[in-house]
Amino acid sequence: MALTDQNESTARLSVKTVRIPSGIANDPLSWFPDKPSKDICWFWEIPEEKTSWLGIGEAESITLKGSTRFSVANKHFQKILDLIDWEAPDDAPPPRFAVGFSFDENSENSDWEFLGNSQLIFPRIQILRNGEDTWLTTTNASLEEAPLSPTPSPSQPTDTDPKKEVSEKDRDHYKNLVLTALKEIENGDLEKAVPCRSIFVERKPIIQNLLSSLRNSYPACATFCVYKDGNAFVGSTPERLASTTKNGKLYTAALAGSAPRASDQALDSALSQGLLTSPKEKKEHALVVEEILRRLVSLGLQPEETQEPTILKLNGIQHLYTPIHSQLNSEVPLLEAVDALHPTPAVSGHPLKRANELRLKYESFDRGWFAGPIGWLDISGAGEFRVALRSGLINKEGTTLFAGAGVVNGSDPERELIETDMKLKAMLDHIVPLNDSENDQ
Repeated sequence: MALTDQNESTARLSVKTVRIPSGIANDPLSWFPDKPSKDICWFWEIPEEKTSWLGIGEAESITLKGSTRFSVANKHFQKILDLIDWEAPDDAPPPRFAVGFSFDENSENSDWEFLGNSQLIFPRIQILRNGEDTWLTTTNASLEEAPLSPTPSPSQPTDTDPKKEVSEKDRDHYKNLVLTALKEIENGDLEKAVPCRSIFVERKPIIQNLLSSLRNSYPACATFCVYKDGNAFVGSTPERLASTTKNGKLYTAALAGSAPRASDQALDSALSQGLLTSPKEKKEHALVVEEILRRLVSLGLQPEETQEPTILKLNGIQHLYTPIHSQLNSEVPLLEAVDALHPTPAVSGHPLKRANELRLKYESFDRGWFAGPIGWLDISGAGEFRVALRSGLINKEGTTLFAGAGVVNGSDPERELIETDMKLKAMLDHIVPLNDSENDQ
């Protein structure tokens, strides 16, 4: 695939959308670069919603950091909107912006340098599949060729054991993090903590193959990837932070409290029931629900939630889940709602200030974009942000995977360690069979 500039000096953005005929090019993943490139590439797919999107290059972009990064991103988004001249069929979907933020507002870890702290990008080329239709959008550029090879078939994940990838010292360190949090909770300084851990494996997959396998295994999740110069941040996350339709309906959810899955249906149901009735899991979940509602009310919104949590069943793990929705008003853009909601107690703990102090003192690694907001906005005002969980950072040395667990009164260090193992497996099971250490991606 190659792009040809039409006019590098123009201040206007000439944006054109056309329908892609049926064939190989119908799958946005088939357009994913087959070798490292200096063009940044964003991928997003939720199979159950029959939507898939790929953005390549930058027609306009901004990097951000600091406490005002969400509001500055929104101002830049509005400025770019004023530059766009969009030509498209009446039924074409609106072009999208790719947006991502690190967990911490001032994170500057060199491992994440290819992403920076936060980014908002209007890609030069976009491929969006909605239902049965796929659309190509170009900005100040023309397309010279389309993909010639189909997307690779998904690989069968293997059954890995994360504890074999780290030392007992590392595992003991995580249990000590949980014990430290429990002492703070006992002292009354904290209600919840979310200590996280990372593991490094000297394996790195071909990114396109990995994405094919992730979307196949986790159809209810948002499979995402940001890729540049052979580096990638990639994952499949179940947790919606905030999404909105073009008519201003805001959707979010509380996702906290976890249990494993079982192949035996009776045992799996028992695990679900145990999750629904566990005082510890219910308390952890209720805290997240209450804090999300409080933050939405602080924006002047009137959120509504279901009365009782339900179970969200995923491949290998299940969670307590409470959908929450509200009508946005014209005074509250989606990025302001994202700013108010990030980070939720599901990934940060509560109260936030004390939880952050403990995390920065004891966690021993920079989260980078892990557990930060990642997603998209389109020119109609619709968009979706997910919490970047079940994810990994891939570079020439290998892959770093991340996971955390919520700690409240009654938590057990060994159990929380096992929960992080379950979450690490979500990616590790796919990384191992796709390992290609000789590949320069």
